[in-house]
Amino acid sequence: MARLEFQDVHRSFGAVRALTGVSFAVEAGEAHAIVGENGAGKSTLLKILAGITRPDRGEVRLGGATLTHASPRDALAAGIGMVFQERLAFPNLSVAANVFAGREMTRAGGRLDDAAMRAKTRDLLADLHVNVSPDRLLEHVSAANAQLVQIARALAFDCRVLVLDEPTTSLTDAEVDHLFRILNRLKARGVTIVFVSHRLPEVFRLCDRITVLRDGGFVGTYETATTTQDAVVRAMVGREPPARLGRGAIAIDAPPVLSVRSLARAPWFRDITLEVRPGEVVGIFGLVGAGRTELLETIFGVARPDRGEVIVAGRPVTLRSARDAIRAGLALVPEDRQRFGLHFNLSIADNIALTRAARGGLGRIDRRGEAARAASLVAALAIKTPSIARAPDTLSGGNQQKTVAAKCLAVEPQVLLLDEPTKGVDVGAKFEIHKLIRERAAAGMACLVVSSDLPEVLALTDRILVMREGVLRGELRAETATEDDVMQLAAHQSETAAEVVA
Repeated sequence: MARLEFQDVHRSFGAVRALTGVSFAVEAGEAHAIVGENGAGKSTLLKILAGITRPDRGEVRLGGATLTHASPRDALAAGIGMVFQERLAFPNLSVAANVFAGREMTRAGGRLDDAAMRAKTRDLLADLHVNVSPDRLLEHVSAANAQLVQIARALAFDCRVLVLDEPTTSLTDAEVDHLFRILNRLKARGVTIVFVSHRLPEVFRLCDRITVLRDGGFVGTYETATTTQDAVVRAMVGREPPARLGRGAIAIDAPPVLSVRSLARAPWFRDITLEVRPGEVVGIFGLVGAGRTELLETIFGVARPDRGEVIVAGRPVTLRSARDAIRAGLALVPEDRQRFGLHFNLSIADNIALTRAARGGLGRIDRRGEAARAASLVAALAIKTPSIARAPDTLSGGNQQKTVAAKCLAVEPQVLLLDEPTKGVDVGAKFEIHKLIRERAAAGMACLVVSSDLPEVLALTDRILVMREGVLRGELRAETATEDDVMQLAAHQSETAAEVVA
């Protein structure tokens, strides 16, 4: 068993000081959380630990020895296994090939020993209670099992420290339970767990101690048994936790801005009818597989419905593409900002300009005007960046998410569709995004929000539509609903149960 120590670690990227003298220790065999707002320095610290980047000053020690690894492969050889939020890098390869990528088992003569790698992978997955074939392509593996494949990779090389970066953002409650059972077993074997998450209830459930970073610096380390979530939030943001936002006034008699009539798209959903009025924030909640994301994509024209219609401001619209949707007055903040929300080879200003170009069609771009508009949105949304000329991959996750929102708001939509708008962002950024949604609703915009975060749905929305197995099962007023009320509709198997709660 080995103690992990960070000693006076500094790292800057140009003028941005990502880490400013961070020092703390993770005791051998404990589960230790690292938390902080987006931009606090967590990702940079993990990249140093993984060998992806080097510190400008300071050192990392494991078992008293200074780590000098210069690559993720070196880190794995030193006993440090990383489980990242995103899937592994080789979705077109088998599970076994991903487990042994870069450190393949070979026979005499240097030929790959596929049989040995498959057998070892099968044993590792069985130990983790993962029912996946070693020969299955990773792209056909669920998000939950893809996380466990990464853990299997770490265990294949006898890791002493297992680092998990936001491992639960795409998992159901049952999958989180399974993951935590595995992590507790590994901890009992003496594996040190380093857990990075924005979900404080999970942090308190799993971890023995919590280290808080803020603005690249070390704030403190706290025992979970003797502290509270509010105390940790105060340490993260440097102020009292924000109060719940008040709901605005809704013109009940106003005609809906968005109407969906009998919309269906097999096998995802059927006979969906809903309305969103100006100034209203309507939430859609459901368990995994309920069809929520597919519904938003179909409303936005990313996919064609089998039947039904979408009506915007009283006009039926035929949407064959995202461009059609933008021109009709719709904008979508997608769930996966990495794949569908941002162009990482373009600047922040160009990302924001793209949606306006889609609305306006072909033509010469007014560079000066678009730069001014981008700067205004960056300021209004408090996006932390040295320059709008920077690429989005230089931003923290929360600021990337706000950049996606800026892209959508740049076209001044009548209807704002948001799919998991605060996924993977910290409590401070979450409040800012909620405030943004509420402000736009107060200005008359109609907002339709999909979220798997039930407390978020209850706090943010005016009405909650609950989906189960592709069907709307009921509607609740958010201000009077409870988590039990929502889950009864989301998970109830009886079709005779009351489907609508006033």
